[in-house]
Amino acid sequence: MSSKFSLIEAQVINQSLKNVALETGIVLQRSAFSPNIRDRLDFSSAIMDHRGRLIAQAEHIPVHLGAMPEGVKALIKYFGKDNIKDGDIYIANNPYLGGTHLPDIAVVKPIFFDKILVGYIANRCHHADVGGVVPGSMPSGKYTLDEEGFVINPTILERDGVLNQEWFDYFLDNIRVPAERKGDIQAQLASTKIGEKKFHALLKKYSLERVQKIIDFLNERSRNASLELVRTIPENEIITYTDYMDNDGVREEPIAITAEVQRKGDKLIVDYTKTDPQVEGNINAPYAVTLSATYYILRCLVSRDYATNYGLYETLEVKTKKGTLVDPEPPAGVAAGNVETSQRITDVMIGSFAQLFPDEVPAASSGTMNNIIIGGVNPKGIQFTYYETIAGGIGAGKDYTPPNAKHSHMTNTRNTSVEVLERYYPLRIHEYSIIPNTGGSGKWKGSNGVRRSVELLAETAMLSIQSERREHAPFGLLGGEAGSKGRNILRQDGESIHLPAKVTKDIKKGDIIIIETPGGGGYDKD
Repeated sequence: MSSKFSLIEAQVINQSLKNVALETGIVLQRSAFSPNIRDRLDFSSAIMDHRGRLIAQAEHIPVHLGAMPEGVKALIKYFGKDNIKDGDIYIANNPYLGGTHLPDIAVVKPIFFDKILVGYIANRCHHADVGGVVPGSMPSGKYTLDEEGFVINPTILERDGVLNQEWFDYFLDNIRVPAERKGDIQAQLASTKIGEKKFHALLKKYSLERVQKIIDFLNERSRNASLELVRTIPENEIITYTDYMDNDGVREEPIAITAEVQRKGDKLIVDYTKTDPQVEGNINAPYAVTLSATYYILRCLVSRDYATNYGLYETLEVKTKKGTLVDPEPPAGVAAGNVETSQRITDVMIGSFAQLFPDEVPAASSGTMNNIIIGGVNPKGIQFTYYETIAGGIGAGKDYTPPNAKHSHMTNTRNTSVEVLERYYPLRIHEYSIIPNTGGSGKWKGSNGVRRSVELLAETAMLSIQSERREHAPFGLLGGEAGSKGRNILRQDGESIHLPAKVTKDIKKGDIIIIETPGGGGYDKD
């Protein structure tokens, strides 16, 4: 076989690699137990090379995917590259070791071919509960990482097909709804094994040497595309943008996230060192999450004709300061940093790059995942934990009027259908509707948010909400107006009580929780 290859063959290999990640995700979805993974698709799959660098991913959830290589690199460092063994499968969720937040559990399988370590298959799933002081493991308030839930440093979950039963039993003994967690993790294990088989089949068909050469070519091609974009930016001109988190769930004070964007030669520097210090509330974003949100804007600006891989991001340098909101030090809590602060970092990137590429960058979308968690014991005496993120409005762009009620940016999940939700949980949906006129006005109008009303049917439960854009509205661009702010309401004993953006509280049978999500910002003057 000739060592030369065409661009067509390279694209075939690229699509084949993406399909390996995609098929592992399909296996995971079909095998999963929980509605959050099986129905909402709150999971991601990717392939890394032997050094932990991204070579392919499925089009799953950006906040998972951008952080995935950091988790694999941390695993390699934790065990030592010479101690990575064929037949091992690892599990981890520590946000300070390449994780995102504790509910996001990663399962990683090293791939050996002809006794050579060639890469890693990894997936990451959001589990509806991983222990901690509050059902759902995403409490609002002043909590350390250990209080949020069960922390998993990189651990051997399986060796040569034999499950680490002692560790697994200990884990299941320390969380809620263990049968559901057990089934979901077994689905994660199975999907990595399918991924290994698919990757092996690809290497056997084309040869390891040929696939590796094409992977190198694809990375260089993506790097050059990224470099071409970077070189359109004026050199040494500093672009600054600041946006704010509403609060941290402890103090009613906004927290600033500031980025300075600058091109130096062939490097694009994104500097977050002027961001506010880490906070008591658990909205701190681990470094891997900050990377994810920063990578995302570059991925959006570079044509989809180029593969998503480590080459795409080699032109980017991300600077942070330890002890800040975007690079906290342990044991700071991070539960909402992954889901809420990641969205604000994305908005800061949008505000920054809109100054450089105004025709390419849209206004702010809802800027929050609108997380709702309800946990307790159902009328049959069985534990339950319901978790969901709720869609919002999308920011408009040049020649673009967006659809209503969509997940955006760092999230990419479905909703839980009313039928599934009411079947699995002691809950009833009273309303699920689009809220008219919540998108910002402009030549191109932002789209509308939604209203979701959920009634508790169990005797009692614990409610947690992690949300944003209740105080600071999603911004418009070029004279377009801001989208509407969101609201959280508790209807209890005939009264409507306005809840803060972040809250954990007891609720009782008959209580109705109403989440109204923000609209997207408008673009250009009307």
